[in-house]
Amino acid sequence: MEKIAIYGGSFDPVHIEHVRLANLAVEKLELDRLIVMPTYLSPHKNSCLTSAQDRLNMLKLAFADNPKVTVSDYEINNGGTSYTYLTVEHFAKQVNGKLYFIVGADMLKDFKSWKYPQRILGACTLACFGRSLSDCDFEREKEYFKNTFNASFEQIDYVGSEISSTRARVYNWLGLDITAITGEKVFEYIKKNQLYKGDKYAEFIKKSLPEKRLKHTANVILTALCKAKELGLDKQKVILSAMLHDCAKYIDYKNVKGFVLPEGVPAPVVHSYLGEYIARKVLGVTDSEVLDAICYHTSGKPNMSTLSKLIFVADMIEEGRDYLGVEKLRELYYQGDFENCFIECLKEEVLHLLNKKEYVYKLTLDAYDYYVKGDKGEKI
Repeated sequence: MEKIAIYGGSFDPVHIEHVRLANLAVEKLELDRLIVMPTYLSPHKNSCLTSAQDRLNMLKLAFADNPKVTVSDYEINNGGTSYTYLTVEHFAKQVNGKLYFIVGADMLKDFKSWKYPQRILGACTLACFGRSLSDCDFEREKEYFKNTFNASFEQIDYVGSEISSTRARVYNWLGLDITAITGEKVFEYIKKNQLYKGDKYAEFIKKSLPEKRLKHTANVILTALCKAKELGLDKQKVILSAMLHDCAKYIDYKNVKGFVLPEGVPAPVVHSYLGEYIARKVLGVTDSEVLDAICYHTSGKPNMSTLSKLIFVADMIEEGRDYLGVEKLRELYYQGDFENCFIECLKEEVLHLLNKKEYVYKLTLDAYDYYVKGDKGEKI
């Protein structure tokens, strides 16, 4: 009796973590065949950024060395929204044995919201990859599946890396090498076919910042995007704010015609004000929320918008930052309350400057008074 699994996704683009998980699925489930299935349009996503043919081509390159993997164009040929229940029912009729459908821990938690979950479980067995408790409480989910669907799922321990399709796209926007994310063959295909090109803002940033700062910018975008949906923020506003937050980092304000620096602004904060000016006057940004997020990402200020707070925090805790206490701030960001994380970041900035006996900008102290002392009566 054969064992076959379906591994679906947008794969926009496919990356080495996809390949790693696929190889592990073949091994742990003792598969005779793994069908990698790019969606035409996922029920959970608005669209893909590349054509179906490009995604198919990249998948074939990524899995060319694995004889047990077949890249299928079934959902793409069907067009429309790719519903899992239709796919597994189609393949269940063709499989003489056991059919699995591979999901991640995040997908398992949302499974009850999928279309016709009972029909999916009637046609296949879910194989869930993730870490117990950290990604998902598997025991609780198994109890839920038993009580709700009278079914269970296969659990496979799997610790993934920070690699993602979003990371590949963001890094590529800014001209950073993504070989370590996609593998060499896929990266060469992306370059040759000019996929995931950046917009005019990304092109400006690529010309304005050195590679190290480009990587920082990419990481700020990725960090901010993690919270965008939870905070109810527009994704494109978040990307634009994070993309341009350091756009003036290496520009001498004295050489920028028409720019007037407010009095009392310390050197480390100058690029924030200048960045807002360049975004507005040179790049044509008109959104006041985005401009504020750029202007105050270093200093903070009283009564900040959620977007401004997000860019302030993301700039402080992105994965390239390395200072005492940053891990605690990251833990608050990813696992705790965002507002609390913002306040802790603001406190960290003020205390860091005071400990170094450096000048603390008045606007930053005003923000501290507003958010920290105002709410909790704390003293610096």
